[in-house]
Amino acid sequence: MAEDVTNDHEDGGSADGVAESEANFGFLPADLSGKCRALIESYHAMHGFGGLPDMLWMSEARDIIEGDRDLTLAFTRACRSRGAKRANDSFVAIAIIVMSLEVLADDFAGWGKRFPSAKSQAEKVLGDPITKQRVKLMNLYLYPSLAVRREFDTLASSPVAAG
Repeated sequence: MAEDVTNDHEDGGSADGVAESEANFGFLPADLSGKCRALIESYHAMHGFGGLPDMLWMSEARDIIEGDRDLTLAFTRACRSRGAKRANDSFVAIAIIVMSLEVLADDFAGWGKRFPSAKSQAEKVLGDPITKQRVKLMNLYLYPSLAVRREFDTLASSPVAAG
C-alpha cells in the first residue's frame, strides 16, 4: 500500500532506506499517501525544500524516525547526500509516511473511521499523544501559522554555535 510513497526513485528507492521501511508501514492506505504526497510537494514547490529536514527533525516526526531503523537510515543518508533531488525525494517520502500516520491517528477528515485497522496501527506507532511536546508535522502543512513557520525559518537560518 505505501509502495506508492517511494517508487519514483531512479533506483527503486531501496538504496536510501525508505523502501525498506515500507514493510513497516505497509498498512498505510495508498489513497491517503497520495493525498499527503500532493500536499507536501505543493507546499515545498511554493516554499522550497530547504526547511524540510528541520520540519521533520523538530516536529513529532523525529520520534517516528528515531523509532524505525530504516527511517533513521534513510534520514541520515538523505542528510549526507550530495544530490539535492535524491535527498529531497527521501525527505518527502519520510514526510508522507509521518503525515499519513498522524492523519489516521487523529481521524482527520474521517480517514481513521474509513480505515480503523490502519488507525489502530498508526496510534501504536505514534504512542501516547499526551506525552508529546513537539508540533505535529501534519499541522505544519495544514495550518502553517506565521508563528510556527517563523520558528522553523529561524532554526533553518541560524548559524550553528561553536561549542
